[in-house]
Amino acid sequence: MKTLVLNVIFVLLLVWKYNYSFGANTPMNSPMGTQNMSQDLPKQRFERIMAETLVNQPYTEDFAIGIRTKQNSLYNTEPEDTSAYSDELRELCTKISSIWKDSVEDMEKEYNEKTQQVEKSWREGIWKNKWAKYLEHVHNTIQKKLNDLSNTPHDTEVNIAFMVSYVCYVFAVFIEEVIEDAKRLAKM
Repeated sequence: MKTLVLNVIFVLLLVWKYNYSFGANTPMNSPMGTQNMSQDLPKQRFERIMAETLVNQPYTEDFAIGIRTKQNSLYNTEPEDTSAYSDELRELCTKISSIWKDSVEDMEKEYNEKTQQVEKSWREGIWKNKWAKYLEHVHNTIQKKLNDLSNTPHDTEVNIAFMVSYVCYVFAVFIEEVIEDAKRLAKM
């Protein structure tokens, strides 16, 4: 019960601190220009465009024990002794990495499918400037949880599973907001 309460408080703080507004009066400027794209990119399948054009995606990296996050020093942890659960933690890192990558890939695919009618530059700007930052924050939080040896691997897995399921729920809300804002701003 205590863990559940702490998880709910953590999620509420996460949402409160990173409460994104998806409304905008003007289209977002994307630092990615057409000069950076390969010539054959427009010919490729629509689902692959975002995955190939967004080069730096720290949220797609594998999780590992002892990894320090680069973007936010708040999440950096000191190396600790991992001998007690090292095999279990390595297996957990592999399992969580696989689940996380599959979830992110599914999110990208669903986002592309549901926002096909939305103006491309605006759609990509929203993904890169809003959702990718949220995914990076959650990725850093998961990495921190994996490096926290005060919990057992089972407790860590339960906490991370809750976080991933919550991210999937928030993603559904995010897509609804993007589509609603696109209609309101005449970006469709």
